[in-house]
Amino acid sequence: MVFEDFILLQKLLASLLVGYLLGSVPFAHLAARFKGVDIFVTGNRRAGTANVFWNVSRRTGVLVLAADVAKGSLAVVIAQLMDLQGPLVILAGGAAVAGHWKSVFTGFKGGDGMATLLGVTITLVPALAPLCIGVGFVAVMLFWKSPYRSAVGIAICFTVLLGLGLFFQHRLDLVYGLTGLALLVLTHNVLIRRRLAATGVAPRDEFDELDLDLDVDLGGDDITDPDLGPPAKNHR
Repeated sequence: MVFEDFILLQKLLASLLVGYLLGSVPFAHLAARFKGVDIFVTGNRRAGTANVFWNVSRRTGVLVLAADVAKGSLAVVIAQLMDLQGPLVILAGGAAVAGHWKSVFTGFKGGDGMATLLGVTITLVPALAPLCIGVGFVAVMLFWKSPYRSAVGIAICFTVLLGLGLFFQHRLDLVYGLTGLALLVLTHNVLIRRRLAATGVAPRDEFDELDLDLDVDLGGDDITDPDLGPPAKNHR
């Protein structure tokens, strides 16, 4: 029994390390750099999908979204291949989210982790995730002018997930764990935004309409969405 517990602990630690390293891959930073933009001095200064979408290009933002979702999904799959189950797999997904928050490859800077959280959720509860994410997306559209629209979408998404899980009695261990992870992500998101507001950094990914001018004042230079204006300039 002791030997089996030791092996399980080794697998868990390995899955946490792999999950963290996967989450740490800074796709937003790399994609923005490829376009000549330093994402950490642009927009809301976060290496996330929204910042890339609004301040680099929409196409690049969609690609970053897919890559960040894949990070969470792959972390879960690898944990499952290690014969980990239930809440232990969620811990591996949580490690991927933590890696996205504090990437070892970017001086422990990162994004909000929402896309990575969705990847974890899609892989763990594929029967419930599409409907929940769909409802969350509708919520984002309804709250489009709110600076917290993404947080509202995630909150509603996982409220629906919890409700469906309870109604159908479907994998409640996973549903409870994912809901807890979502609460951590939401709390982190709110705290980051408050810190940005306190330091005078406006969350520049928050716009009322898609066709707004996306100029960003960064010491005399301008960055505009390449789909809407001149190409973004390189910032070093």
